[in-house]
Amino acid sequence: MRVPFSFYVIGIILMSGCSNLSVLDSKGTAADSELKLLYLSIALMVIVLLVVFSLFIRFLIKYRERPGQENDFPTQIEGNKKLETTWIVLPFVILFILAVPTFATTYQLDNKAESMDEPLVINVTGKQFSWVFYYPEFEITLENEVKLPVDRPVIFNLHSEDVIHSFWIPQLAGKKDVLPHKENQLTLTPLETGTYDGKCAEFCGASHAFMTFETTVVEQETFKQWTNVADKQED
Repeated sequence: MRVPFSFYVIGIILMSGCSNLSVLDSKGTAADSELKLLYLSIALMVIVLLVVFSLFIRFLIKYRERPGQENDFPTQIEGNKKLETTWIVLPFVILFILAVPTFATTYQLDNKAESMDEPLVINVTGKQFSWVFYYPEFEITLENEVKLPVDRPVIFNLHSEDVIHSFWIPQLAGKKDVLPHKENQLTLTPLETGTYDGKCAEFCGASHAFMTFETTVVEQETFKQWTNVADKQED
Protein backbone atom coordinates (compact mmCIF):
# COMPACT_ATOMS: atom_id res chain seq x y z
CA MET A 1 0.00 0.00 0.00
CA ARG A 2 1.36 3.39 -0.97
CA VAL A 3 1.67 5.86 1.91
CA PRO A 4 0.31 9.35 1.09
CA PHE A 5 2.91 12.09 0.85
CA SER A 6 1.01 14.10 3.48
CA PHE A 7 1.83 11.39 6.05
CA TYR A 8 5.55 11.97 5.50
CA VAL A 9 5.11 15.73 5.89
CA ILE A 10 3.13 15.32 9.13
CA GLY A 11 5.72 12.86 10.44
CA ILE A 12 8.61 15.23 9.72
CA ILE A 13 6.80 18.12 11.44
CA LEU A 14 6.08 16.01 14.52
CA MET A 15 9.64 14.66 14.77
CA SER A 16 11.12 18.14 14.38
CA GLY A 17 9.88 18.91 17.89
CA CYS A 18 11.66 15.94 19.49
CA SER A 19 15.01 17.70 19.99
CA ASN A 20 16.20 18.65 23.48
CA LEU A 21 17.70 21.88 22.14
CA SER A 22 15.83 24.88 23.52
CA VAL A 23 16.40 28.25 21.87
CA LEU A 24 13.71 30.15 23.77
CA ASP A 25 14.85 29.18 27.29
CA SER A 26 18.00 31.27 27.81
CA LYS A 27 20.32 30.46 30.70
CA GLY A 28 23.22 32.72 29.78
CA THR A 29 23.92 36.40 29.21
CA ALA A 30 24.64 36.04 25.48
CA ALA A 31 21.55 33.92 24.85
CA ASP A 32 19.44 36.36 26.86
CA SER A 33 20.57 39.31 24.72
CA GLU A 34 19.85 37.40 21.52
CA LEU A 35 16.45 36.28 22.82
CA LYS A 36 15.47 39.90 23.46
CA LEU A 37 16.32 40.73 19.84
CA LEU A 38 14.19 37.82 18.71
CA TYR A 39 11.23 39.04 20.77
CA LEU A 40 11.67 42.56 19.36
CA SER A 41 11.65 41.19 15.80
CA ILE A 42 8.54 39.11 16.50
CA ALA A 43 6.76 42.12 18.05
CA LEU A 44 7.49 44.28 15.00
CA MET A 45 6.33 41.53 12.64
CA VAL A 46 3.12 41.06 14.63
CA ILE A 47 2.39 44.80 14.43
CA VAL A 48 2.95 44.79 10.65
CA LEU A 49 0.72 41.74 10.20
CA LEU A 50 -2.05 43.24 12.34
CA VAL A 51 -2.02 46.45 10.32
CA VAL A 52 -1.96 44.62 6.97
CA PHE A 53 -4.75 42.19 7.85
CA SER A 54 -6.86 44.93 9.46
CA LEU A 55 -6.65 47.05 6.30
CA PHE A 56 -7.28 43.98 4.15
CA ILE A 57 -10.47 43.08 6.05
CA ARG A 58 -11.62 46.71 6.10
CA PHE A 59 -11.19 47.13 2.35
CA LEU A 60 -12.70 43.71 1.71
CA ILE A 61 -15.89 44.74 3.51
CA LYS A 62 -16.07 48.39 2.52
CA TYR A 63 -15.40 47.98 -1.20
CA ARG A 64 -17.07 44.64 -1.83
CA GLU A 65 -19.43 44.36 -4.77
CA ARG A 66 -23.06 44.92 -3.76
CA PRO A 67 -26.27 44.01 -5.61
CA GLY A 68 -26.80 46.38 -8.53
CA GLN A 69 -23.09 47.27 -8.81
CA GLU A 70 -22.10 44.37 -11.07
CA ASN A 71 -21.20 46.65 -13.99
CA ASP A 72 -19.99 49.65 -12.01
CA PHE A 73 -16.37 50.65 -12.41
CA PRO A 74 -14.91 52.06 -9.15
CA THR A 75 -13.57 55.59 -9.10
CA GLN A 76 -9.79 55.58 -9.39
CA ILE A 77 -7.96 57.42 -6.62
CA GLU A 78 -4.33 58.44 -7.06
CA GLY A 79 -1.84 61.00 -5.92
CA ASN A 80 -2.52 60.77 -2.16
CA LYS A 81 0.75 62.19 -0.87
CA LYS A 82 0.01 61.38 2.78
CA LEU A 83 -0.50 57.68 2.07
CA GLU A 84 2.48 57.48 -0.28
CA THR A 85 4.72 59.17 2.29
CA THR A 86 3.45 56.87 5.04
CA TRP A 87 4.16 53.58 3.27
CA ILE A 88 7.61 54.80 2.23
CA VAL A 89 8.68 56.21 5.60
CA LEU A 90 7.13 53.54 7.85
CA PRO A 91 9.34 50.63 6.63
CA PHE A 92 12.43 52.76 7.25
CA VAL A 93 11.22 53.49 10.79
CA ILE A 94 10.66 49.78 11.46
CA LEU A 95 14.10 48.89 10.08
CA PHE A 96 15.70 51.60 12.21
CA ILE A 97 13.99 50.33 15.37
CA LEU A 98 15.28 46.83 14.61
CA ALA A 99 18.74 47.79 13.31
CA VAL A 100 19.93 49.94 16.24
CA PRO A 101 19.63 47.29 19.02
CA THR A 102 20.82 44.57 16.62
CA PHE A 103 24.05 46.41 15.79
CA ALA A 104 24.54 47.41 19.44
CA THR A 105 24.07 43.85 20.73
CA THR A 106 26.26 42.33 18.00
CA TYR A 107 29.06 44.79 18.72
CA GLN A 108 28.76 44.19 22.47
CA LEU A 109 28.93 40.40 22.12
CA ASP A 110 31.86 40.52 19.68
CA ASN A 111 33.91 42.78 21.97
CA LYS A 112 32.86 41.43 25.35
CA ALA A 113 36.06 39.44 25.94
CA GLU A 114 38.04 42.67 26.38
CA SER A 115 35.91 43.81 29.33
CA MET A 116 35.59 40.46 31.14
CA ASP A 117 36.96 40.17 34.66
CA GLU A 118 38.92 36.94 35.34
CA PRO A 119 37.31 34.87 32.58
CA LEU A 120 37.63 31.11 32.27
CA VAL A 121 39.46 30.39 29.00
CA ILE A 122 38.68 27.16 27.15
CA ASN A 123 40.32 26.16 23.87
CA VAL A 124 37.87 24.26 21.67
CA THR A 125 38.92 22.06 18.75
CA GLY A 126 36.26 20.87 16.32
CA LYS A 127 37.05 17.84 14.24
CA GLN A 128 35.28 15.08 12.35
CA PHE A 129 33.41 14.10 14.43
CA SER A 130 33.96 15.26 18.01
CA TRP A 131 34.70 18.27 20.19
CA VAL A 132 37.85 18.59 22.32
CA PHE A 133 37.85 21.08 25.22
CA TYR A 134 41.15 22.12 26.79
CA TYR A 135 41.42 24.23 29.97
CA PRO A 136 44.89 25.88 29.82
CA GLU A 137 44.49 27.26 33.35
CA PHE A 138 44.20 23.73 34.78
CA GLU A 139 45.72 21.64 31.93
CA ILE A 140 42.53 19.58 31.73
CA THR A 141 41.22 18.03 28.50
CA LEU A 142 37.66 16.80 27.92
CA GLU A 143 36.02 15.28 24.85
CA ASN A 144 32.38 15.89 23.92
CA GLU A 145 31.66 17.43 27.31
CA VAL A 146 32.46 20.73 28.97
CA LYS A 147 32.03 21.85 32.57
CA LEU A 148 31.48 25.53 33.46
CA PRO A 149 31.11 27.49 36.71
CA VAL A 150 27.93 29.52 37.14
CA ASP A 151 28.17 33.35 37.08
CA ARG A 152 31.76 33.33 35.79
CA PRO A 153 32.57 34.73 32.33
CA VAL A 154 33.81 32.15 29.83
CA ILE A 155 35.84 32.67 26.67
CA PHE A 156 35.82 29.85 24.12
CA ASN A 157 38.73 30.00 21.67
CA LEU A 158 37.40 28.10 18.67
CA HIS A 159 39.36 26.48 15.86
CA SER A 160 38.87 23.53 13.52
CA GLU A 161 41.21 20.64 12.80
CA ASP A 162 39.70 19.91 9.40
CA VAL A 163 36.50 21.41 7.93
CA ILE A 164 34.13 24.24 8.90
CA HIS A 165 32.05 23.52 11.99
CA SER A 166 29.63 25.66 14.01
CA PHE A 167 29.74 25.77 17.82
CA TRP A 168 26.30 26.13 19.40
CA ILE A 169 24.89 25.91 22.93
CA PRO A 170 21.39 27.34 22.33
CA GLN A 171 20.51 28.07 25.96
CA LEU A 172 23.82 29.83 26.65
CA ALA A 173 24.79 31.60 23.41
CA GLY A 174 24.28 31.77 19.67
CA LYS A 175 26.20 29.98 16.93
CA LYS A 176 29.83 30.71 16.13
CA ASP A 177 31.73 29.43 13.10
CA VAL A 178 34.68 27.15 13.83
CA LEU A 179 37.17 27.54 10.99
CA PRO A 180 40.43 25.83 10.02
CA HIS A 181 43.53 28.06 10.17
CA LYS A 182 41.57 30.80 11.98
CA GLU A 183 40.56 31.33 15.61
CA ASN A 184 37.16 32.71 16.58
CA GLN A 185 36.01 33.66 20.06
CA LEU A 186 32.69 33.08 21.76
CA THR A 187 31.99 34.73 25.11
CA LEU A 188 29.20 33.95 27.56
CA THR A 189 28.32 33.86 31.24
CA PRO A 190 26.13 30.99 32.52
CA LEU A 191 23.38 32.28 34.81
CA GLU A 192 21.91 29.01 36.10
CA THR A 193 23.26 25.60 36.98
CA GLY A 194 22.10 22.68 34.89
CA THR A 195 22.92 20.51 31.89
CA TYR A 196 22.57 21.99 28.41
CA ASP A 197 22.92 20.35 25.02
CA GLY A 198 25.45 21.61 22.50
CA LYS A 199 26.07 20.60 18.91
CA CYS A 200 27.69 21.38 15.61
CA ALA A 201 25.24 23.49 13.62
CA GLU A 202 27.13 23.24 10.32
CA PHE A 203 26.88 20.11 8.17
CA CYS A 204 30.42 18.77 8.31
CA GLY A 205 30.26 15.24 6.94
CA ALA A 206 28.62 11.84 7.10
CA SER A 207 28.60 11.61 10.92
CA HIS A 208 27.61 15.23 11.54
CA ALA A 209 24.56 14.16 13.59
CA PHE A 210 26.83 12.56 16.21
CA MET A 211 28.85 15.73 16.75
CA THR A 212 27.14 16.76 19.97
CA PHE A 213 28.40 17.59 23.44
CA GLU A 214 27.07 18.09 26.95
CA THR A 215 27.51 21.34 28.84
CA THR A 216 27.28 21.11 32.63
CA VAL A 217 27.06 24.32 34.66
CA VAL A 218 27.85 23.89 38.36
CA GLU A 219 28.37 26.10 41.41
CA GLN A 220 31.75 27.82 41.54
CA GLU A 221 32.86 25.88 44.62
CA THR A 222 31.87 22.59 42.95
CA PHE A 223 33.82 23.61 39.83
CA LYS A 224 36.88 24.41 41.96
CA GLN A 225 36.71 21.00 43.61
CA TRP A 226 36.31 19.32 40.21
CA THR A 227 39.37 21.08 38.76
CA ASN A 228 41.46 20.01 41.78
CA VAL A 229 40.37 16.39 41.40
CA ALA A 230 40.79 16.39 37.61
CA ASP A 231 44.21 18.06 37.92
CA LYS A 232 45.41 15.34 40.30
CA GLN A 233 44.09 12.63 37.96
CA GLU A 234 45.98 14.21 35.04
CA ASP A 235 49.17 14.11 37.12
